[in-house]
Amino acid sequence: MTLDARGPGYDRKARRQRMGGNGSEHFDEVDGSSEFFIYVAPNMSTKGYDGLKSFLNGLGCEVEFPAVAPLSPGPRHQAVKITNAGELIPSAGLKRAHAWAHTHSFLHSFFKPLTAKES
Repeated sequence: MTLDARGPGYDRKARRQRMGGNGSEHFDEVDGSSEFFIYVAPNMSTKGYDGLKSFLNGLGCEVEFPAVAPLSPGPRHQAVKITNAGELIPSAGLKRAHAWAHTHSFLHSFFKPLTAKES
């Protein structure tokens, strides 16, 4: 993730510019998650949320909004929680949710359970 345009060497306009992209540069870190949280910033558009939720529900995923999240970037942020009944979230659903978060410049977090190979 690149945050250089938000550093002290840039003016306010450059720091506030959306830099979301589509998230493909680090999707490999997110893939294999059993929980995925998207933090919706105050006063930001959630355009496309209904389509995302329908797609995820079609894959058998559970989508909660607003949800209680283990982390929160701020008191006014609301969280979207995506799970799959304790199983891994299907890659197609995770990829779409992750891209949606990036295109809206929403912060996100995830939980990947340890596998026998990693422990």
